[in-house]
Amino acid sequence: MKLMKKIVKSIMSRDSGSNLPLQKKMALDYINSVRKNSKVAFYQPTYNPNNFELYRINEVVRKTTDMRVDTIISQFDFNFINSYLDIGSQFGYFVFKLAEAKKLIACGMEMDKVLYAYSNAIVILNDLENVSFVNCKLTPEKTKKLPKYDLIGFLNVFHHIVHFDGFDAADEIMRTLFDKCNYFVFETGQYDEKGYYWTEDLKFMGGDSNLWVRNYLINLGYKILHIENFGTHLSEGTRSFVCCAKD
Repeated sequence: MKLMKKIVKSIMSRDSGSNLPLQKKMALDYINSVRKNSKVAFYQPTYNPNNFELYRINEVVRKTTDMRVDTIISQFDFNFINSYLDIGSQFGYFVFKLAEAKKLIACGMEMDKVLYAYSNAIVILNDLENVSFVNCKLTPEKTKKLPKYDLIGFLNVFHHIVHFDGFDAADEIMRTLFDKCNYFVFETGQYDEKGYYWTEDLKFMGGDSNLWVRNYLINLGYKILHIENFGTHLSEGTRSFVCCAKD
């Protein structure tokens, strides 16, 4: 753990352009230390375009992650999208893949410092441009201070906010995000997924969680462009993955 903290501190306080080979070595060491020692769920793949040797590289991850990325790419007209914010970015996979495919300015927001540093280590290791990450827990107050983005992804974060901060806080964040983007991608844990610590907090979804998600987004003012159901890393169930535009 001391090594991990040292690497995190070095990555977070790095001086760009100074001793780049050492920075890259530290970045790779950090990525592999997390992969070896952390209890983080590796449901996102690690973006690895240069095929660096990663510890447990063959570990099974959520197979539908790339399907989600492909859905975003196919359902939006990127002639009108030049910036992307991924809230709850985890390992930054959506940020990296959309920046790569569409040459966007892409940003990830992640409240976990280990995951935040992991994503930045990937940036350093691969000399990436036009991508960045911030370490931040989203609150209604912080949401109001966000700049506008063409596209915002709010994937599998809403139900956690409901559990820890209440529906009113999650709803206020959603309503503020509506004013911060032109296009929106949404996915959340659902009430029909039984047995999780957040399940009972979602009872307001009623008997049809997919219908609730659809109607909620429409009531916020979005036009539904596409809905698809994807599996999760938690169970055999699926969640609605919704691509929206301002109506």
